[in-house]
Amino acid sequence: MGRFLALTGADPGDIRALSKDEGFQLALLEHICADEPLLIAFAAAEELAPESVVAARTALGGGTMD
Repeated sequence: MGRFLALTGADPGDIRALSKDEGFQLALLEHICADEPLLIAFAAAEELAPESVVAARTALGGGTMD
């Protein structure tokens, strides 16, 4: 999360409010999906299939992963 915050300039105190914003959700999922080890770790921690994380990203308008 620290790397994501550093890249976006988001403040840790704003995460709760930002989490309701679809643009923020998409940015976070794009960040996770762009880094395969992070995607695998996140999916495992949340007990999800990595494909479902990618599907959530796509559902928010992220397009296909190439």
